[in-house]
Amino acid sequence: MSDLKKIGATPSVTDFIGSQCIYNEWNLCERDLGDDHPVTSHLAELLDFMQNGYERQLVIGEFWRTKDTPAAAINAALRGRPTEFLTHILDRPADYIYSLLGQAVASRKSELDEYKRFESGIRAELKADPDNCHLWNKLRLLLWLLGQYKESSEAFQKAKRLGWDASNAEFVAL
Repeated sequence: MSDLKKIGATPSVTDFIGSQCIYNEWNLCERDLGDDHPVTSHLAELLDFMQNGYERQLVIGEFWRTKDTPAAAINAALRGRPTEFLTHILDRPADYIYSLLGQAVASRKSELDEYKRFESGIRAELKADPDNCHLWNKLRLLLWLLGQYKESSEAFQKAKRLGWDASNAEFVAL
């Protein structure tokens, strides 16, 4: 998880690592330790965060302050977990995990390139419709994914002032 924090893992990156590594670990622990064991249950919760919760929190606006970075989100997901879980050693070989992390870094770099291209398009849309709260929210998400947390926070606040609310938000694909 520390490595994911270092690369600024976005929901798509954590989903990839969750699917390729944590899911397997959870399956092994469920088989070997039982589904009521603390390590197994906390792995299930971590997997849910990595595959669903992280993206959901981002989309509904829980990450809007400058300090709400990927590292902070991951720290919050791990906070309060028992030592037994936090010190659990994964069954996968280190070279396999290292390979996954390399793929995650490459994926993150590719994301950054793609999102930078989208940014100019969204800004052009905003010039044409500057009072559209949904466009400001779209910009907020994009800036957050680009690692521009201060600007993302400002866009979120503008979206909120213009009436954006998670309950009536337009669908945004990440």
